[in-house]
Amino acid sequence: MNKVKILAVADVHSPRYLEEFVSALANLEPPDVFLFAGDMINRGNAEEYATVLDTIEKTLGSSFPVIGCFGNEEYSEVRKDIISIVGDRMLLLDEKSHILESKGLKIGIVRTQGSLDKATSWQRRNIPSVKGVFERRAKRAASLLKKMKGKVDHRILLMHYSPCLETCEGEDTKAFSWLGSRKFYTVVMEHQPDLVIHGHVHNSIRHEVTIGSTLVRNVSLPAVGSITELSLWEPKTH
Repeated sequence: MNKVKILAVADVHSPRYLEEFVSALANLEPPDVFLFAGDMINRGNAEEYATVLDTIEKTLGSSFPVIGCFGNEEYSEVRKDIISIVGDRMLLLDEKSHILESKGLKIGIVRTQGSLDKATSWQRRNIPSVKGVFERRAKRAASLLKKMKGKVDHRILLMHYSPCLETCEGEDTKAFSWLGSRKFYTVVMEHQPDLVIHGHVHNSIRHEVTIGSTLVRNVSLPAVGSITELSLWEPKTH
């Protein structure tokens, strides 16, 4: 039976956790796809994106696609610079979908930064109508997941913020409003992608939960302490 091997990580915040990232890569084999769930650089330092990709290529090569979404520290004002820096080395776009074909399987990947229940003070100051932005992101993700249903073998929602309280266990429960969004919990419940991959939650002690039939994984490097390895199998029926 065909199996697609996935490596996933978030919150490298290069150069902050770059040394840990290098160590985590050391014992891994090349995947079929490498997924980034945001905050791969620290505080908008766009040039560090090249460092992250160089690190992967030195260790695992470049025979597989790298696909990512933006995190909150890939600041809006530097995202064009990041896209220019990464060039054709990876696929990095926000609120878009992509169909990856690997090992005879079609995998639909929807990418979004996600939303928060409560905007941070910085977001309120710097992002006009941030509440509307968060609502739009959830609706957009729902629409993209719906369009892919029945057209692919597996659907992945790749996001930065958490879609559920459960993978925030270990953080102050009062802080969930700044870690994720109930709007995305509803999206997951209604559309049931096969897999949700997120980051952002550095202090999580529970990295894997199931919402309905959807597996949710927090792949934040500071929380997990390693790069997350996942597999998608060929469905029993097509």
